[in-house]
Amino acid sequence: MFTRIRPALIEISIHLLFWALIIFTPIISRPDMRGMPQPFYSPWHVVIFNLVLASEFYLNAFLLIPFVLKKNIGLYFLSVIASFVVFNVILIYNHKVNGFGPLIIRGANKFVYPPTPRFVLFPLLSITAGSFAYHYLADQFKSLNKKRDIANASLISELAFLRSQISPHFIFNVINSAVALSRLNPAMVEPTLIQLSRLLRYMLYVTDAEMVTLQSKDEYLRSYIELQQLRFRDQVEITFISDIKYPEKTIEPMLLIPFVENAFKHGTGDIEKPSIAVTLFADDKYLRFSVQNIYNDSDVHKDPASGIGLTNVKRRLELLYPGKHNLHIDKRENAYMVLLQLELK
Repeated sequence: MFTRIRPALIEISIHLLFWALIIFTPIISRPDMRGMPQPFYSPWHVVIFNLVLASEFYLNAFLLIPFVLKKNIGLYFLSVIASFVVFNVILIYNHKVNGFGPLIIRGANKFVYPPTPRFVLFPLLSITAGSFAYHYLADQFKSLNKKRDIANASLISELAFLRSQISPHFIFNVINSAVALSRLNPAMVEPTLIQLSRLLRYMLYVTDAEMVTLQSKDEYLRSYIELQQLRFRDQVEITFISDIKYPEKTIEPMLLIPFVENAFKHGTGDIEKPSIAVTLFADDKYLRFSVQNIYNDSDVHKDPASGIGLTNVKRRLELLYPGKHNLHIDKRENAYMVLLQLELK
């Protein structure tokens, strides 16, 4: 709870300190005007003047910059000029109604009233520049926080992934299958070990990269599924369909394999006629991925430490593809289906 409230409180405190500085600095630094026939400043003048500045600041920082400047720079400048004109009219009217008191000329017993300005340009320009600085710094902090969250989520995925995949059970099953093949079908031993080598190489080295090509992703999925086919043989019906139009397109590592790993975790064992189907399609814009498997909800012999939590995968997708992915998980009766669509970068 406190971790959610604390950043908001810090940001509110910064805003309050900023406006306290803007409001009270002119008051504290004003000259000694004792003997004036009326106060040096009107409280209403200060309130309205700073409300106008705050309106310009937040209008520019939260509306014009993120929604107008990033789409149409010409429309942005027109909007800023329009806001300057409107706020300038308010400031001039405020000056006439609640303006500063008369200024004294020393050495003479008379007072001179300051002229009404035609355009209050400097305060509006200054506060607009301040809103630019604020928006830039806020974007930088958000970017740093996002990178930190992505790094944390990726680290959790990588640790869970390596723990579940490079496990004694998985390696022993593959080695035992290779030993059995050496007796029954020696010609299959070499390609089996090559598949295992590719799988381990990907898990140990390729996952360190920020992006991987769809071709390497396809090769890894194929190697993993073929090794699982070697492990289960005819006990599990396994199908893998892949159609990638642009294999040089890239994707973040370890986004697809958790769903396949979970399918083999929950789709095998005490299940009548187990089947797992994996499809991967990609064109120049989108990647479409699906995993289907039969599962037994009453099977209590699953390893609770294996697998990568879907919560972590969903979090990574939200961080890496905000607004550019669609994940649909359908769990009904004894069938489990995952549908994922990504907008490729």
